[in-house]
Amino acid sequence: MRHFGARITDRFQLGDLRTVVIENELLRVTFLVDQGCDLIELLYKPKDIDFLWRSPNGIRERHFIPTAQTDKPFFDYYEGGWQELFPHASAPATYAGAELGFHGEVWGMPWEYQILKDEAEMVEVCFWVRTTRMPFRLQRTVSLGSGEPILRFHEIVVNEGTRELEFMWGHHPAIGAPFLDQSCVLDAPTGSVRIGDATRAWPIDSCGTDHSRMMPSPDKSEVMKYLIDLKEGWVALTKPAGNIGIGLAFDVNVFPYVWLWQEFGSTQDYPWFGRAYVLGMEPHSSLPKSVEPEGRMLRLAGGASMETDLCAVIYEAQGVKHIAPNGRVDAK
Repeated sequence: MRHFGARITDRFQLGDLRTVVIENELLRVTFLVDQGCDLIELLYKPKDIDFLWRSPNGIRERHFIPTAQTDKPFFDYYEGGWQELFPHASAPATYAGAELGFHGEVWGMPWEYQILKDEAEMVEVCFWVRTTRMPFRLQRTVSLGSGEPILRFHEIVVNEGTRELEFMWGHHPAIGAPFLDQSCVLDAPTGSVRIGDATRAWPIDSCGTDHSRMMPSPDKSEVMKYLIDLKEGWVALTKPAGNIGIGLAFDVNVFPYVWLWQEFGSTQDYPWFGRAYVLGMEPHSSLPKSVEPEGRMLRLAGGASMETDLCAVIYEAQGVKHIAPNGRVDAK
C-alpha cells in the first residue's frame, strides 16, 4: 500500500459500514459508503484540523430501531459531516405519488463505488446510488491530486424514468469545532440574505446586524438563513485568528442558493438538547417550500441527465475575495 503522494484505502470498516479514505500530503477525507456516502472526515494535516462537525450521537448503524414514528428520521441517524440531499431537501413532501422524507433519500442509503485511478499524482473514485421512490441515478466522482488542498467532485444525475421530473439537490457540509467559533467570518459574492419572509442586506443589514459572524441572534430564533442573488458560485468561512479557512466553489446555475444552518446551541430539545454548535454551509438548487412554495426546481426529461462540478478547498489566509471554479483562492 503506497504511503506517499495521493493514495486511497478501502480496507477498513466502521462496524459493519464500508469506508473509503482518500488522502495526500495535505488532506485526508473519509467517506462512509454504506450510509449515504457521507464525508465524515475532512482533515487538513498541516494544522491537524478536521473541519466537519461530529454529532454528539455519533455514528448509528441501522441496528438502531426507532421506538416511535417520526417524520424526520434523518436526525435519528445524523452523525454530522457532509451529506448529499437528493432528490428532495427540507420538510417531507409528496410528489408524483411518492412520499419523500426529510432531506430526501440518498443520505441514508448504501452507495456503490469503483476506484478509477490510484496513482501518486492523483486518486479518483466513482460513487453511485439509485433512489428508491424516484427513478434517479446519482453519480459522484471524487478526485484528489498530490500536494493540493482541493477536493474535487464531478456529479451526474440521470432520470431513468420516461416522464419529466422535478427535483431538489443540495450539499450539506456541517462545519464544527475546533475550527468553528465566534471569530469565524463568512464571505460570499452577494448582497442579500433571506431570513423567514424578509430579505435583508448582506453582510450587515439596516439594523446593524452582521450576518457573516457566527453568533446567535439575540432571541436565538434565526437558525436558518439563505444567501440569495449570488453573483458567482462560491462561499468561504475563515478563522482569521488561525489564518485558516474552508471554501466551496460550485456551479451557480445548478446551485444558486446557499443555505446557512446556524445551530449555535439554541435547540434545547430534540435532537440536540443544547449540545450543537455547528454551521451548515450548503449550496442548494432550491429554497425550501416553507420559504418559497412556488420556487425554483430542477427538471429533467425522461432519460435525460445533468452534470455539474463542485470543489472544497482549504486555504491559509485572513479572508477571501474570490474562489475560482478550479479551487484557486484569491485572499483578502
